[in-house]
Amino acid sequence: MTGREPLDDAVRAWVRSGPEVASAEFVERTLRPIPRMRQRRSWRIALERYMQPMLTIGGAAAVVVVLIVGLGILALRPGSGGSITPGGGPSPSASRPPRPSFTLTVGGGTGAGTYTSDPTANLSMCTHLADGSWRLLYVGGTPSVNLDMLVGAGADQPAGASRVAVEVDYGPGYVRFDPADLRGGDVAGRSSASVTVDAGAGATTFTIVAATPDTSTGTDGARIAVDLAVTCPT
Repeated sequence: MTGREPLDDAVRAWVRSGPEVASAEFVERTLRPIPRMRQRRSWRIALERYMQPMLTIGGAAAVVVVLIVGLGILALRPGSGGSITPGGGPSPSASRPPRPSFTLTVGGGTGAGTYTSDPTANLSMCTHLADGSWRLLYVGGTPSVNLDMLVGAGADQPAGASRVAVEVDYGPGYVRFDPADLRGGDVAGRSSASVTVDAGAGATTFTIVAATPDTSTGTDGARIAVDLAVTCPT
C-alpha cells in the first residue's frame, strides 16, 4: 500500500456522497502536503485564496480543484484526523485539535492596520517539524489574511533571533521577509526581523518584529513595520 491511498480513498468517498460543501478538515488535509515556491508570491497563497470563496458557493467547483490537487498533481501523504463518514465530514469521534491564533499589525503602506485570526478559518495549523523549526499556515478572516510563517530551529538562542521568514497577504497588502535566508531569503539589508520564542504550558508563543518593504504593487516600496504575535498550541 502506498502513502497516498488512504487520502485518495477519503476523497473518492467524499465525492460519491454528493456533498454541497467541503468541510474545513477536508480542505486542511488536502492542502497540507502542498509545497511552497521560493523568491516570489506563493502559488499556494493564490490557490488557497481561490478555493476559499468556492467553499461558500458550493461543491462542484471545489471538487474539481481539490481532485486536481489531491489526485492528479501531487503524491500526497496520508492525512491525519478521523475517518470520513458517508455525510462527507469526519466521524463524530474525530475532534479538532486546538487552533493557533495571531495578531498582525502593519504600520504604513497598503493595508496598514491590525488583523487577527479567525477561529473558523478554513486553514489554520501550526506544525513543529522534526528539525526543531515551527511552521504556521493560515487562510481566513474578513478581510482575508493568508499567512505563512517559518521560525527556524535555534531562533530562541541569542544568535538566532533573525531566524524567521514570513509571507503574508493581508487585505490589499502583501509583504515577505526572510533575513536569515531560511528559504530563498532576502537580499542583504532588504529586511530586518527578530523573533522571541516563549515555550509555556500548552502553547508556544512567537513575537516577531520586522521592517521590510511594502511589496503590494509587485515591487519593493517604502519600508513598513510589521509586528506579529503567534500562539501555537502544543
